[in-house]
Amino acid sequence: MAIHHSDRAHASARRLRKAVTFAEVALWTYLRDRQVDGLRFRRQVPLGAYVVDFCCLSHRLVVEADGGVHTLREQEDAARDAWLAEQGFTVLRFANETILARVNVVLEAIRDHAAGYLVATPHPSRSASHLPPQGGKGMKARTEIWFYHLERSSLDDVLPGLLEKTLDRGWRAVVRASDGDRAARIDERLWTYRDDAFLPHGRSGDPHAERQPILITESQENPNAAQALFIVDGSELGVTEAYDRCFILFDGRDDTALMGARERWKTLKAAGADLAYWKQSPEGRWEKAA
Repeated sequence: MAIHHSDRAHASARRLRKAVTFAEVALWTYLRDRQVDGLRFRRQVPLGAYVVDFCCLSHRLVVEADGGVHTLREQEDAARDAWLAEQGFTVLRFANETILARVNVVLEAIRDHAAGYLVATPHPSRSASHLPPQGGKGMKARTEIWFYHLERSSLDDVLPGLLEKTLDRGWRAVVRASDGDRAARIDERLWTYRDDAFLPHGRSGDPHAERQPILITESQENPNAAQALFIVDGSELGVTEAYDRCFILFDGRDDTALMGARERWKTLKAAGADLAYWKQSPEGRWEKAA
C-alpha cells in the first residue's frame, strides 16, 4: 500500500532529526543497523501527514517514544494511531522512562510483533520450496577461523571495533572468555569504550540472554544463535559448525599466548580448517598475512 507524504511532514522530519530526545537516542542505539532480529528501522519517518519516531516498513511497525507532553494530546495521538492502523501499521508506544530504564521490555515487544508478523505474512523466500537442496549449491560454507595477532594494540582496543563491524553486518556475536574476571572486564569495556556510544550486550545467565546481539560467556554454548564467535585469552574453541566466522584474538607480546596460538593453528590446519591470519602493519592497519 503506497502512502503519500505531505511536504509539511517531510519538513517536520528534517527538523525532528536535529532535535531528538535522550530516550530516542538511547533506543536508536539498539534499533540502528538491523540489530534487532535483522529489522531495518528508520528514524523520524514521514507517513502521510504525520512523522513517526521509528518505523520498520517491511513489518509495518511504528515505535513511538512518548515524553510527558503526550499526556496532554491523547486525542491527537488516538487519531494518528487510528490512521496508521488503517494503513496497516501497528503502533507501539513507550514512555521515555521505560525506554531508559527497561529497554528490554521495548525490544521484547518489537520482537514479539516481528514474530507474529512473519507467521501472519510469510515471505516466499522462507517457504521450503526456496531452500537450497542439501549438498547442492547454496549449502553453508565451512566456518572461517581468523587469527588476530595483537601486537600494537590491546584486546580492549581491538575487540570493540570488531564487534561493531559484526553488528553492522547484521550478525550476532558470542564473546567467549577464559574466566569470570575477564568476562567482567569485557562487559565493562563494551559500556565505556567510547564517550558517545556503547555496544548493546549482556552476559550469559542474565535475563533474556538469548536475545542479546552480543553475549559474553565462559561456556561453549551459543544461546543467542550468534554467527560470530570471539575467542579471547586462549579460551576453548570447541565446536565451530554453528558459526559463520570465528575470531581468535591473542597477545603476540605474551610468549605463552603466542605459543598457544601457534599450536592451535597447526592443529586446525592439519584438520583442514578454513584459516586466515591477520597482523597489524607498523601503521596499525590490519593486513592478511596468511
